[in-house]
Amino acid sequence: MNYRHLPTFHLPQFIALRNIGMTLRLPIMFILTALLLNACTNKLSTGLPNVHPPIQQTASLTSTDKVNTRLSQVIATLIRMERIVKGERRMGQDALISGLLVSLNNAKHQNELLTLQTPHEQKEKRALTIAGIAVVLLLVVVVAALVYVRRLRKQNQVLLKRMGLLRDNFYTNVTHELRTPLTLILGLSKDLHQDKALPEDARSKVQTIEKQGDSLLTLINQLLDFARVRSAVDSPEWTNADLSAHLGMIVESYRDFASKRNIDLQFVANGRMQTDFVPEYINKVVNNLLSNAFKFTPRYGRVSVKVAREGANAVISVIDTGVGIAPDAVPHLFEPFYKVGTDASQQGTGIGLALVRQIVDALDGCIMVESVPEKGSTFVVRLPIRNVCKPSNMVATHGNTPLLPQTEERLDDEANHNNDEQRMLIVEDNADLGVYIGSLFSAHYAVYYATNGTEALSKAMELVPDIIITDRMMPGIDGLEVCRKVRQSDVLNHIPIVVVTGKITEQERLEGIKAGADAYINKPFNSEELITMVEKLLDRHQNLRKKYAENNNETTEENGHRTEAERQFLTKVADFTYLLLDNHALDVNALAEKLNMSVRQFHRKLVALTGNTPGVFILNLKMQKAKLLLETKYELTIEDISERCGFEHASSFYHAFKKAFGITPAEYRKKRG
Repeated sequence: MNYRHLPTFHLPQFIALRNIGMTLRLPIMFILTALLLNACTNKLSTGLPNVHPPIQQTASLTSTDKVNTRLSQVIATLIRMERIVKGERRMGQDALISGLLVSLNNAKHQNELLTLQTPHEQKEKRALTIAGIAVVLLLVVVVAALVYVRRLRKQNQVLLKRMGLLRDNFYTNVTHELRTPLTLILGLSKDLHQDKALPEDARSKVQTIEKQGDSLLTLINQLLDFARVRSAVDSPEWTNADLSAHLGMIVESYRDFASKRNIDLQFVANGRMQTDFVPEYINKVVNNLLSNAFKFTPRYGRVSVKVAREGANAVISVIDTGVGIAPDAVPHLFEPFYKVGTDASQQGTGIGLALVRQIVDALDGCIMVESVPEKGSTFVVRLPIRNVCKPSNMVATHGNTPLLPQTEERLDDEANHNNDEQRMLIVEDNADLGVYIGSLFSAHYAVYYATNGTEALSKAMELVPDIIITDRMMPGIDGLEVCRKVRQSDVLNHIPIVVVTGKITEQERLEGIKAGADAYINKPFNSEELITMVEKLLDRHQNLRKKYAENNNETTEENGHRTEAERQFLTKVADFTYLLLDNHALDVNALAEKLNMSVRQFHRKLVALTGNTPGVFILNLKMQKAKLLLETKYELTIEDISERCGFEHASSFYHAFKKAFGITPAEYRKKRG
């Protein structure tokens, strides 16, 4: 029987009554046991209130009759018990049914109460139910999103760490591979440099190779150190010693260099400072800071190194009285390959300060910089003082090789009277490369040098060169900006520009062409390619100049070969010439002033475009005007035309006209008439 449909408060009573009924049926099976009848009769008779004692029999009954009488009484008693049990069972069922009816009535009453609720209350409960479900769903979504984001973040961290290791391993492997050919280059160049039979010119080139090889080796070593410190592949060699003594040893290694530069080098330490540190790391940090200090400190300046204890930290300060750092450049100082300033002779690799930052972070320290332009800079390194390692006397066993700054001498312009007709401006921040490019053209051109974009534009405005060869990446104004400013200048926009750069992608090449470059050559370049490119660009201008000089003016065909800027300039020159001619105020100075140029600039630009000097150009325009007047103004005399063309004497006009066209003005009018 299934009791699950019954209410819980009726189920125990029903089960108890059913069990009592089953228990009371068992004595019927043992009614034949005579020994228990008497006991059962006594107990039952005493336990049942409604059972009355049997009527007393006479004493004359026999024992058999007594037994029969007993049996009859027992049977009657059992029958009464059965009836009582059935009655109680019926009463339990009735109670159960009554309980069910009560439950049904209660449910019906609750349904009636629900139906009696107002629609507004029902809507409120429904809205609350929906809102609760929405909140639960939202919480589930938020929790799921947080779990997903956390998992993604963990995966990204693992991927970034793996990529960092791959990148560092790549840097390490590549730089190691570069060491082999670099070793051969440096070894052979040193052998050639020591060869006494080598000509002086060749010896100078070998010295340049050796110098550039040393610079490349320094860069490779810094890249290796940078990758090694960042990836923490090698375990640094910690030692416990006097940090002040070690710093004093480093500073002393720069004493001779400072004396040669007439720079006051000072070291200040407040007693011993016993602490744990990595000698190799301290050497690299202080060497890079001192190298930068000497690089930007002029002669008779001062460089100071101070070390002091501040609480639980060792504070190392490197102070100079150099040119200082611009405020907008300070946040970028510790970025790899970031270079400060516009003086190419003081530029480094851009790795030193980034390496310093990596080392200081690896030592659980921090570095700060304070700088005032034109007054100097101060770099402050804070390192925690620890004494975990066993003390050792390491100053005697660890030396230091100073990282001396490589200052390049400014290049001298290679110009003389024999080759000043064609001028070339080379803009290159690497002095050795600039000298090499200049050596390719010095025999036929007057070569001028600039080390940055600002200097290049200044020299170009002064010289108005025939061609400009520029690097793309330079401190300050870069090569592309030089191209743009040249193309925007009325004085310089005719000059062809060749960009020589290490940026070799197609997009970078297109950027150079859009900026105004006439040619874009990749580094390392073929010298013959560069020479051919320069000659082709200059031949174009030379051909146009020859045609202009032969015809005394541009033809329509020749005008089509010129750029829009060149056509506009020549048109402007002609318009101002005729205007000044009508006002009887024409001369070269007045014309140059109208064009917002100096006489030198006007002369250089006009010769570059036409092959004629300003005087010849103006005379040709006068002759063109004289021809036009002779053809159209018959009422004017030759003397009137001579005056209108700016000639003070008619004889001068006759002579100039005949020289230009081969006939006199009168003969030309007669021929045309």
